[in-house]
Amino acid sequence: MLRALWFFIKIALACAAVIWATQQPSNWVTINGWGYEIRVQAVFLVFLVLAVLFVATRLDRIWRAFVSVPRAYRRYRHATRRERGYQTLTDGLVAVAAGDAHQATKLSHRAGKLIPETPLTKLLHAQAALLRGDAAKARRHFADLLDDRSAAFLGVRGLLNEALHAGDHRRALDLVRRAHELQPGRAWVVKHLFELETRNREWIKAERTLKKAQKSGVFDAATASRHRLALWTAMSADAESREEFPAALKLARGALSIDPGFTPAAARAARLFDNIGRRRAALKTIEAAWAKNPHPELAALWLMHAPPAKKRKSIYDAGRDVYNWAKRLYDVNPEHREGHRLLGNAALQVNLWKEAREQLTAGQDFRGLAKLEREETGNEAKAREWLEMAAEAPPDARWICASCGHGAPEWQALCRHCGHFDSMGWVTPSLDVHEPKRHVLQPHHGILEPPRHIS
Repeated sequence: MLRALWFFIKIALACAAVIWATQQPSNWVTINGWGYEIRVQAVFLVFLVLAVLFVATRLDRIWRAFVSVPRAYRRYRHATRRERGYQTLTDGLVAVAAGDAHQATKLSHRAGKLIPETPLTKLLHAQAALLRGDAAKARRHFADLLDDRSAAFLGVRGLLNEALHAGDHRRALDLVRRAHELQPGRAWVVKHLFELETRNREWIKAERTLKKAQKSGVFDAATASRHRLALWTAMSADAESREEFPAALKLARGALSIDPGFTPAAARAARLFDNIGRRRAALKTIEAAWAKNPHPELAALWLMHAPPAKKRKSIYDAGRDVYNWAKRLYDVNPEHREGHRLLGNAALQVNLWKEAREQLTAGQDFRGLAKLEREETGNEAKAREWLEMAAEAPPDARWICASCGHGAPEWQALCRHCGHFDSMGWVTPSLDVHEPKRHVLQPHHGILEPPRHIS
């Protein structure tokens, strides 16, 4: 609007100048040179000069336009080439997402000719190589992306996928730390960092990462507490293996402050209290854990602490001291099946047949009942019946990995089969739920989502 207004103003000024010049008295101008004398009116001379200037400027523009034609053509060809290159790149990424290795490779070569230096072209080369199964070439292309600050994260993520696929968790940890430096706010990066630090048993660094993850909302409070419980218990086990008993006890007690009924921490704390001569503290730890979660390991530890008999046994005293000691723990949580089994086996140990039969039946301990039949009555046929019932009964609870379904004789922070952190639970095995399966950190070769994680 303003440019059009200025154009009309200039036209008006030019017209005013022409009118003014035509109304002036005629004045003649004489020009002498090269043997000639030229006389023209002043007004005409002015208009002639203006006309020459106008033609000169137009010729200059025409010349400039003519000279710039090759450069404009080159710019046009470059723009067209880039447009075709990005269209080819888009088609190639679609082919990668569709899993078409042949088409992705073909389009990656074409994009490489049209726009060879762009990060997305290198990404397409790498993804096409992955689809062809050429992991070495894919790694080279991903490594090239690390030199480009704007695309370094793509390179790190691609190399991380390959490291996870190869099971190289040490290299994967280094890569995910680089990814965390580039994108510290990404939830999947923080989760992978925590998973890989635990998998590499770097418990202290994993605890720091866990604090950051909880603060940023990556883990909710309940998940963070569960992971911290497993971390402190694992750190306690490592400290105990190094014979750093005070540190091991402190960590075990810290774990029990989160969950007093966590058997692995309670059993470890009880043993460590025994090592320093604090028998009463060991017993209180077992009782507190039993009240929350009765467990056979706690029962075994409790019986190990049974006090010696205070009087000499007679034919009328069948050794009730052991039975009474077991009943003390049984009374802490009298309705649980493990309590009945504890008390029944203690009665069986000292030949209290009636009490043993009542408690073993209540605890559904069919193998204990078979032993009772052999020792009390010698009835082998009845004992076999109990053993058949034991074979048909649901299996006893054990430590089961929720990730891969494999069982273990004792709790471990990392499943020995799949390496998953904090996955062991004390549950009754079920083939429908706990069928063993292979589980690893699953990489993802696609371009639309991050690597998969396990928590």
